Amino acid sequence: MRRSNRGFTLIEIMIVIAIIGIVITIGYPSLTEYVKKGRRAEVAGLLSEQAQILERFYSNSKTSVYTGATGLSAGNDYYTIESTLTDQTYKVTATRKVGSAMATDKCGNFTITNTGARGMENAAAGLTTKDCWGR
Repeated sequence: MRRSNRGFTLIEIMIVIAIIGIVITIGYPSLTEYVKKGRRAEVAGLLSEQAQILERFYSNSKTSVYTGATGLSAGNDYYTIESTLTDQTYKVTATRKVGSAMATDKCGNFTITNTGARGMENAAAGLTTKDCWGR
């Protein structure tokens, strides 16, 4: 009598599960960092857009001041954007939202000033603005 082999053995299934587990363990951190990098690029773009709005307001206002500017963004799902305006200076800060996926991001909070200086607050040691801003 011949026995026909149908299906998979338990050992074969366990080997496949182990391989899938290894691939996920290696790939997941890379995927999450890739997603965070995209979110950082988004907030960097929002801050640059805020700076352009403020500069446009400054140029178009009769008294050449930043105070009173309108149309500024409040942020997105991951960052809250706040603007500190005086007559001749501004600082726009994107603060990570507590409880969001970016709350523990290594790049911390993003800033941009009226001089065009880009910066980071509460970032991990050793990071440069180029690492987080992408430029």
